[in-house]
Amino acid sequence: MTGSGERGRARTIALALAALVPAALPAQRVERDIRLPPGWDDAYFDRLARGETPRTIVAVLDFSGGDVLQSHLRFSMSDMLITALVKAGRFTVVERERITDLRREQEFQRGGMVDPATAVQVGKLLGAELVVHGLVTKATEQRLDKFSYDVVRVEVAVDVRAVHTGSGQIVISRTAEAAQEAKIITTADGRLVSGPTDYDPLYANATLAALDSVAALVAAAAPLVGLVVATEGGEVTTDLGERYGVKAGDSFVVFRRGDPLTHPGTGARIGWRKTVLGRLEIAGTEESLSSGRLVAVTDRSVALQPGDFVMFERRAPGR
Repeated sequence: MTGSGERGRARTIALALAALVPAALPAQRVERDIRLPPGWDDAYFDRLARGETPRTIVAVLDFSGGDVLQSHLRFSMSDMLITALVKAGRFTVVERERITDLRREQEFQRGGMVDPATAVQVGKLLGAELVVHGLVTKATEQRLDKFSYDVVRVEVAVDVRAVHTGSGQIVISRTAEAAQEAKIITTADGRLVSGPTDYDPLYANATLAALDSVAALVAAAAPLVGLVVATEGGEVTTDLGERYGVKAGDSFVVFRRGDPLTHPGTGARIGWRKTVLGRLEIAGTEESLSSGRLVAVTDRSVALQPGDFVMFERRAPGR
């Protein structure tokens, strides 16, 4: 066989062997400065050890300044916000009866916003990690002339504050606004042809929209933490799924618990060492699970394993 023939046969064999070898996974980039997102508490380790996915305990106080708006609503604004928070799947909400009893006993929140120190005190008495309260700053309606018809526009604005009871910090201080419109058609002599005569649904829908944005703010301020349950072929599976609002494209920081940290004076355990391993991007979700791949690691020599921890970092763009 000639030299060129042997080289051709060798090339054919090499290509055939290459076709039998699975393509290598793309190498993750190395990012040594990945950090845990804000809000982590080492007490979450104990909850996870008991098989509990940590849910932030939230106390929602009554919204102040909403007497005019409340007359248009079937439910209290605090109850509407509680419903939105429960739907988010991340929270344990303190029962309204406990807050009412405590308010009678402590005589707080007589009007206006609760100051941060009082919010911390109330939250600790209720066993809450976050205390959310708000002040209605706008509840207006106006009728706009559009020549052939009119538009009724209802606007609602709420100043919202959330205080973390552990640190005493105000983690949310924002104004949530929303509006609803309805088209009104009348005859020349003013008789109604089409459109609502009762504007309460407009107030209710505007309020719901504003409070949904508040719930999103509170969810963003509350940590979402879970566990790696499996790793196979570069795919990482966690115990956080759609019921916790996880979506494809979301990213999580993956980390591992190390040795305990003890107080040098008392010897009491005050926390744990933590090693950040990388960043996980979610590709698919189920009700109770999500899976994805590491897009960045802090050290290529360290492999993920079941029992490592994941903490929500940021929402997928456009979600």
